Amino acid sequence: MSFRFRARQIPLATLSLSLGLVCLSAPPAQAFPFFGKKPEATAKTPSAKGAPRVQGPKAAPVDGPSATLPTQEQTGASKPASAKERQAARSLDMINQASFWLGELEKNPSDAEAALEGSIALRKIGSAERAVQLAAMGLQVKGESPQLWAALALGLVSGGENEPALQALQKAAALNPKDSNLQSAMGVVYDRLDRADLAATAYEAALKLAPDDASILSNYGLSIAMAGDLKKAEDMLRRANQSPLAPPQARQNLALIVGLQGRFEESERLASRDLPPSVASENIAYLKAMLNGGENRWTQLRQEKTN
Repeated sequence: MSFRFRARQIPLATLSLSLGLVCLSAPPAQAFPFFGKKPEATAKTPSAKGAPRVQGPKAAPVDGPSATLPTQEQTGASKPASAKERQAARSLDMINQASFWLGELEKNPSDAEAALEGSIALRKIGSAERAVQLAAMGLQVKGESPQLWAALALGLVSGGENEPALQALQKAAALNPKDSNLQSAMGVVYDRLDRADLAATAYEAALKLAPDDASILSNYGLSIAMAGDLKKAEDMLRRANQSPLAPPQARQNLALIVGLQGRFEESERLASRDLPPSVASENIAYLKAMLNGGENRWTQLRQEKTN
């Protein structure tokens, strides 16, 4: 299973780069997020030398409707789902996917596939702590799986635990050094940790593996913007948007960087390609107020970040 790390949409004034780790489901294009503090890490760092140890999944199912696949009474409580049933489960909505894979883990706590799939689904429905728990369970069985280490990292990132997430990503990258998305994800986490130098190194490594990847280019562009070079950031984001596979977030990021340079009409045109006109107009009105008000809020926030 491959992991993709999607382009990020950044909080407007802080440019606090949010992880769009591709396994981290990126939201659809929307109004630029406004101010917000980065979450503090609270969990202990998992060991990079071995899988962190956790208890098995709780018996309580995920909130939401039950899966539409055959019930345990129909298939046999101790009998794992067939390959066909597992494939069908992947087409369910995320709540039902989480319920299905948790059920598989109840049958067999050593099911690494169920742990991986369940971790992904739980993270996508907002259950970061449980997602970390399931990835760690899978690593107890399959400790050299880069996919499980990546899933662990994504769950940690979702919970704002950047330091341990970085360690997990480093482990995943060591196991799969050709995965450009893991390198890009490390760049995102380094940005969150205010290490622009290491972030740039990670993005460059990612681009060596995938030179035209729009998501990597978009993430790198935002990192450059955070460092204060809006013109270079714009060039990087335009390069990202040349790709026919560029996600809407890449275009919205470009609209933001163009707007931060005072080119409001162009910014609104770019934003309107994915947003309702009223939302795009509200974004531009906010940018104008921020840049042309009594204080240049963008400059102030950049200074606060570097102090």
